[in-house]
Amino acid sequence: MTNSRQWQPPRLRLFEDAHRRATWLELLYDLVFVVAVAELAAVLAEDDNVGAFVGLFVPIWWAWAGYVFYANRFDTDDVSHRLLALPQILAVATMAASVGDIEHRSGLFAIAYAAARVLLIVAYARAGRHVPEARPLTMRYAAGFAGAAVIWLASLAVEPPTRYWFWAVAIVVDLATPLLARRYQGKLPPQTEHLPERFGLFVVIVLGEVVAAVVVGLKGHDVTPGTLLIALAGVAVAMGFWWLYFGHLDESVVLRTRLAGQVWVYSHLPLSLGLVAFGIGIEHAIAHPSSTSWAIGLPAALVFAVLGVQHLCSLDRRAAVIRLATAALTLATSALPTAAALPLILLYAAAQVAYDLLRPRPEGAA
Repeated sequence: MTNSRQWQPPRLRLFEDAHRRATWLELLYDLVFVVAVAELAAVLAEDDNVGAFVGLFVPIWWAWAGYVFYANRFDTDDVSHRLLALPQILAVATMAASVGDIEHRSGLFAIAYAAARVLLIVAYARAGRHVPEARPLTMRYAAGFAGAAVIWLASLAVEPPTRYWFWAVAIVVDLATPLLARRYQGKLPPQTEHLPERFGLFVVIVLGEVVAAVVVGLKGHDVTPGTLLIALAGVAVAMGFWWLYFGHLDESVVLRTRLAGQVWVYSHLPLSLGLVAFGIGIEHAIAHPSSTSWAIGLPAALVFAVLGVQHLCSLDRRAAVIRLATAALTLATSALPTAAALPLILLYAAAQVAYDLLRPRPEGAA
């Protein structure tokens, strides 16, 4: 006998009183992105191709975020939801398998991304059918994502590098779709427990990549006192990033205003890029300790700057000014040799952690 609880239509999860946390399916979904981020990091580490790294990171991150946005509002974790989510995992795994040889597998990457979006479009169409009050929003999401998917598939008609221009246009359409639907999001605000947790889990994924990059760096080169100090300092800075981010994980930020909430959400894209690039910079520094620290300093400055923007979204202006000033200081430090710059960046991070621990917590902070 079929259990009716296993087959449920999508429903709004926003106003339920129950404590909302990530499901096991969502954690499984995150697992494939651990692999995808590792493959992207390898692109940057092996080829030093920043353009390819950023260009491929954006659609992979957006594929993750798209599912998160849907699940935040409509996830029932029933059989029908799983049948739409699990094939998305396979599509992302295919994307991850393509990035290492994107010149020859760009068509496969485009098909896999389009497949993931089509599955998400079907999910939104179902949600609009069963949740009438969400229909104006789901229709616009489905239309925008469908337009982007068509462009991805149309890119198959041309060869690289022209194909990549199609991708760029499609990504702009994808990223702009929620922004253009802002007026309809006010009636369906994000679930404040669930969404920050999901983005926090992705930050954990990319911080793990920093540790992985350090391990690869030490594994591939002689371990000397100098390389060991670089590795330990790199991990310590990553711990500082972790402390600064999770010490200020403000669940209410997504509800402060529609603009501030969306800025906070989208800021996780450059934050994730910066964290992964920082780890690869440490890996390069282990291999070339005497080089200048641009590969470390630029990503670290980006991370500090994004953390400052996130503080602004939470109306914590004093901390925002400190983070942004630290970003500028880190950028200036990047011209120094790694042996001099990395201890200073660690000092900047540690000083901010100490400041956060000693200052009174702002009203309304998590």
